[in-house]
Amino acid sequence: MEFREYQASDIEDVIAVFLTNIPKYFVPAEEQELREYLAEHPEDYYVLESEGEVVGAGGVALNEDETISLCWGMVRNDLIGTGRGKQLTLFRMEKAREKWGDRPFMISTSHHTEGFYKKLGFETFERIPDGFGPGIDTCKMRTKTS
Repeated sequence: MEFREYQASDIEDVIAVFLTNIPKYFVPAEEQELREYLAEHPEDYYVLESEGEVVGAGGVALNEDETISLCWGMVRNDLIGTGRGKQLTLFRMEKAREKWGDRPFMISTSHHTEGFYKKLGFETFERIPDGFGPGIDTCKMRTKTS
């Protein structure tokens, strides 16, 4: 397993990982949002490879309020529960700390992954029913410290 910086040539591999997570974690309409995000913000986005194949991806971004967002994190659906998602999240958090120092982290995630992030120290501060789409609530979460 290897982490590396995202390259524009990775777009279809990242989209392929994204598509494995529809309909539980993402809705189809988010594909265009992901494509736009990667076109506009390719920096600080990473891919996770296993045996030369992209099996996960995710990024980080500094917010105007000086918190750090975890952005568009995902692993291929058949790998959920294997620890790769946790490794990807911790890797991104470490990269963010290296770049921006010790700051709180933020994430907008679904209720399906809320428990995962709670185990990593995030607390829910807002919940929007069907916020991402029908049956996918938005959970806005934050760490007290990074």
